[in-house]
Amino acid sequence: MKNNLLIILPRGESIRNFVYSGIIAQLRKKYTITLVAVKPNEAIWKILNDTSDEILELKDSKFRYLYSLFFEIYDLAHNRYMWSEAAKVRWEMRDAESKTLYSKLVRVFKKGFARLLANQASMKVLEIVDSVLASRDACVKPWVNYLKDKKIDLVFNTSHSHAKNALPIVYAANKLNLKTATFLFSWDNLTSQGRVVPLYNYYFAWNTKIKEDFHRIYPHLNKDSVLVTGTPQFTGHFQEDKHLTKEELKKHLGLKAEESYFLYSSGMSHHMPLEPYVVGRIADILKSLGPQYRLVVRTYAKDRYDVFDALKAERPDIIIPQVNWEKNYQTPLPEDQIFFSSLLKHCIGGINVASTISLELCMFDKPAINVGYNPPNKDIFPYNYSRFYAFDHYKPIVDSGAVQVAANEDEMRRNLLEAIEHPLKYQTNRQALLQNFFEGLSGNNVTDNFVQKISFIAEGHES
Repeated sequence: MKNNLLIILPRGESIRNFVYSGIIAQLRKKYTITLVAVKPNEAIWKILNDTSDEILELKDSKFRYLYSLFFEIYDLAHNRYMWSEAAKVRWEMRDAESKTLYSKLVRVFKKGFARLLANQASMKVLEIVDSVLASRDACVKPWVNYLKDKKIDLVFNTSHSHAKNALPIVYAANKLNLKTATFLFSWDNLTSQGRVVPLYNYYFAWNTKIKEDFHRIYPHLNKDSVLVTGTPQFTGHFQEDKHLTKEELKKHLGLKAEESYFLYSSGMSHHMPLEPYVVGRIADILKSLGPQYRLVVRTYAKDRYDVFDALKAERPDIIIPQVNWEKNYQTPLPEDQIFFSSLLKHCIGGINVASTISLELCMFDKPAINVGYNPPNKDIFPYNYSRFYAFDHYKPIVDSGAVQVAANEDEMRRNLLEAIEHPLKYQTNRQALLQNFFEGLSGNNVTDNFVQKISFIAEGHES
């Protein structure tokens, strides 16, 4: 008899990671698969239905006010306990968002309480309180009954972060002492986001450094609970049959045969204010280097859709293609994965502000240039582009020499010219970064590794 696996897909990107990569299809060859997933649209729902034995739509559910208030303090205390560079910035940004006298006083009270709890002993106690309060919530009870009836052997949450809709299921699984696992969603989440809740039996990490970060932040948890799996996020980059040719891509972008381009990847507008202004000035620098050099802007799919509208209207020389994601649950579409991989493959190099895309540029052996300066002649206090390069997750990327951080526009110009004239200058650094960061886990072997690790857990073997 096959083991029963319940897999939660609580956000659009987890569909890309675990469905488009083929991980769930491979697991289904061995196990009975129940998917509990968000429903972005009918076409994606059909893909999910075809990939599972049973599928349930995952809808938002709210916890009681008492628990929500408790968790806000708990999360704030964790932020102060961790106190990473990213946590400090997050703390300051929340201060800046408190505009009224009332909100400032509430913020002061909450911060004071959080400081008192910001220690390892309190964190362990709060973990227990969190489990007790949440497991008694009305939104958890239906899942307790469902999991009991289905005789589920493993509950796997494919995103530990930004996935509150998944939490009632996991709390229910913990209440029934079922085996649970989760994917530590992004390389920055441990040091830039909140507490990992609820507790799981197993955590899947991108690499050994993230595993070590986890144990540093959660020293009381079992050292064997974190398994290095790699990440399926980049699987599509390694599928050569899913890339457009250079000619096909140029035609799609409207580029002439003699033209080539740099790829600018934008960030969240509330973290990087006035980024379109920065982009326009970089396009001017490129224009001064030669009329054959163009700038293509990949706008951040999870940001507001109108951020670059004014620049697009004012600057026809800058190419800003639509990002083809389903807006519901911010879900990447398969065709966009092909387009994005092709953009990376055929560019001269890439530009961004401390983005994951720096890693992706290295995968294609492309020069990666980071904007390390604020919008020239503009006051964006308390924001500061340069602070991102001191963040715990990103500093090792800078230190590796695989990316070049431009401290001003003159350095940006030099870096762009260097990428044109000497594209392989930092190739050794890029290769070393990828080897150290991904530990040989990329492409199909990530899929195989995930299936193997989940099988060990589901079947009760030692991992």
